[in-house]
Amino acid sequence: MTRMELHCDTCARQRIFEQPACPDHPRATCPDRACTACGAAIMIAPVILLMDRRSRVILRQRRKAA
Repeated sequence: MTRMELHCDTCARQRIFEQPACPDHPRATCPDRACTACGAAIMIAPVILLMDRRSRVILRQRRKAA
């Protein structure tokens, strides 16, 4: 099991979180973590990048009249 120190919202302080056993997860490691002090669990979700699909607007600077 992997252990790391994270902020626990239930305990309101830094606590040690460990990775619980996750036999139903397709990968060998589970993304969830559980606080060793109170048992509160957090999920660490993968980063999802969203692309901006709006068309780009090109701004041109107005030329000053001479």
